[in-house]
Amino acid sequence: MAGVPFDVLEKLATVETARLARELLVRQTDFARAKAEVENLLRHPGHGLSEELFRAWRKAIRSGTTPPVGDAPSRAFAHCWECASSLAGAEARLEQSLQDELGATRVRLLESTRTVSSRYLVFGGAGVREVLADLLTESPLETGPLPPRKKRERARERHLLLYLQRVCAKNDTLSEFGPGGWGTIDPALTGLKLDPVPGIAQRETFLERWTAHGVAAAMNTDPEIRAELAPRLHPNGRIEGNEFVFTDTGETMALNSETIALLNRCDGKTPAHSLGVNSEVLERLAEQGILRWEVEVPALDPHAFDVLVSDVRQWRDGSARASWLNALEPIVALPEKFAEASSTASRGQIMDEARWQLQNLGAARATADRFLYSASNPIGEECFRDCGFSIGEKLVNEVAIDAAPWIDLWRDNYAFVASRVAAGLRGVLEKAPLKNGAVPLPAFLRICEQMRMPLTGPALVGLAHMAFQEVKAAFRQQMQNRAEAEEWELTAEDCHFIRRNFEYPKFDEYTYPSADMQIAASSAEAVERGDYQWILAELHPPVALLHHGFYWACPDHAALGRALASTVMGRPTFHFGFFAIDFTATTTVRVLDAMPGLTNFVAPQRGDPRWRVIPPAETEVYVEEGSGDVCLRTRGSHEHLGSFARAWVIPLGFHPFLFGRAPHMPRLRCGKVIVQRRSWTVRLEELPAGKFTGVSRGLVLAIESLRAAKGWPRHVYIRPSEQALRRSGAEGRDKDTKPVYIDLESYLFLEVFHRWLTKSGELEVIEMLPNPEQLLWQEADTGNAREPGGRRTFELRTQIVPRP
Repeated sequence: MAGVPFDVLEKLATVETARLARELLVRQTDFARAKAEVENLLRHPGHGLSEELFRAWRKAIRSGTTPPVGDAPSRAFAHCWECASSLAGAEARLEQSLQDELGATRVRLLESTRTVSSRYLVFGGAGVREVLADLLTESPLETGPLPPRKKRERARERHLLLYLQRVCAKNDTLSEFGPGGWGTIDPALTGLKLDPVPGIAQRETFLERWTAHGVAAAMNTDPEIRAELAPRLHPNGRIEGNEFVFTDTGETMALNSETIALLNRCDGKTPAHSLGVNSEVLERLAEQGILRWEVEVPALDPHAFDVLVSDVRQWRDGSARASWLNALEPIVALPEKFAEASSTASRGQIMDEARWQLQNLGAARATADRFLYSASNPIGEECFRDCGFSIGEKLVNEVAIDAAPWIDLWRDNYAFVASRVAAGLRGVLEKAPLKNGAVPLPAFLRICEQMRMPLTGPALVGLAHMAFQEVKAAFRQQMQNRAEAEEWELTAEDCHFIRRNFEYPKFDEYTYPSADMQIAASSAEAVERGDYQWILAELHPPVALLHHGFYWACPDHAALGRALASTVMGRPTFHFGFFAIDFTATTTVRVLDAMPGLTNFVAPQRGDPRWRVIPPAETEVYVEEGSGDVCLRTRGSHEHLGSFARAWVIPLGFHPFLFGRAPHMPRLRCGKVIVQRRSWTVRLEELPAGKFTGVSRGLVLAIESLRAAKGWPRHVYIRPSEQALRRSGAEGRDKDTKPVYIDLESYLFLEVFHRWLTKSGELEVIEMLPNPEQLLWQEADTGNAREPGGRRTFELRTQIVPRP
């Protein structure tokens, strides 16, 4: 949910300026018509004007200035003068309104930054806090004139506004500015109940995963700790007879019996000092790639840093243990201090202290990147609110029932895309040196890497994305002859076009989505009366519920695990090292904790002892007979471990599940449920020309003109179009792909809109649903500036399951 009421953004509106801009556009149209009529009269000799007045009128018409004052012999001349006078008055009123309202909204923006965003900007990084140091205070702003809106000030205000819209108009998960909550489905309830308790009920703080990787790298440069580390057989190799087999390359190395005995004792638990051999022997085996003898970061663990500290505490008493505990224990204590700190300044100091301590260890993060959800801060935080939320079973099931054709479309698309991904992987297997129809997993991954198809990277998602383009093209072809409208209602026949147009194996496991749903209503009482509208905002793979940011606060992990297990039909899955589920603490996917009996850990990284961990060298990739699916099995028993394509990875290639159409895509509806919001595509060249620097009434007029031509509502979201992202090379990764809220009746937001349109060249504009009048989550104002009352945006993340 949004951590800050939407009302904060509405205070930044310049509604009167927008109204006067629309009035001015009407006056401009009126004057243009009157001017054309006068031009027509001036072309004829019988216009009845004196020579002097004729010249004055002609000059005014040509230059577009106000016509001369005088007794006109024609009604057309008089009307033109009246229109020009009205136009001049409208221009003056617009100019004055813009100056007045903009000044007031700038003050409100700075005040909102002080009371709201200042706490959020702790997560913006040290550089942001240095630039905005004068605003990051909990004391009232000093009164006085605002600085002129030069380039630097305009840029700063745009940044402040982008931060503010994220916490007021988005349902992200980030600290108290995007808290989560869990609710219940009540069969006895007809509507919904919402009784949120003010404040944050629980906080989950942690050191981000990159800090663990940085510290591990630093520790591995210290020769003093080697004896404390427990070596293990390299997971990509195995012992066969008197040889070590490197399964990624197929190479072998002869071993003597003494070495084999040593390797069998290297279990990843026994420290080197207890193995009874010289460190040179272990060093040589590690250099040969037979042993892995180093500090390893645990995979899929949001508290990886804590695990490393726990490892050090298990070392023998000595200088190495003391030295590293002295360095690490002050850092590992910082998240708890961060959670307990109440002031913005103290939280910022703790964040900076973490950066400084890590930098001293040589573990600082070098640069931030533009990838979505990448964590640049050393400390992360998730917050849980006690929402008192419950919803009637019949009410919530309306989405699954009415939108069943759309959910069928998502599942059909899943199966089709999986078939295309499997075909691509079969092409790789055909080039691999198969033995008994299979190839070791490490060898398969290496071949994919050599073919520039890294499966632990974006290759699977890329194959899925290409297949989804086929589906989107088929959808556009199906809808191309449908009449233009604000809204299209889709039938089951419309949604089953994949079944009709493509041949592919059908299957059910792993195809049931997690649904983000929103309900539009003026209040909970309106829902009870039946005055509401469901919006199916997004469909995700179920791993969306398993991100640590959600999973940690789930009150019933067992029930969630059972619900997820019901969607996979008993078919197992595996984690082989796919990076996207393990690169930040918040987005770490807890699938091995939620479905331990159905999930196998086959990655070379360090696994949790509670999981079923199978070394990659003991697995092999094969093509399943009948389905043609590319799967994984154990080497000896041929136990099926899961599928690469029929799993929860490939939906990243068709997320978001949207169907576009330029220049306008009608709203899509299935029964009573809106399954896709109305959207438009706008190009930079469509914006009327003008000079839009400084404080520009021309910008207001240009966007109001564009808004009228396109039929845009006041409240929208924008993001670069798919074509723009493809041209920029940022498709699927850039942070700018996340939608940004825009109030088209707020001058400050108009500047953001213009900036983004100029930057990308083409934007997708999406209607806001629910609109501000339909935000039913309303909290009373407690008088605490840190917890203002008002309306909040929120969504329900649910899991679609098979009918019993």
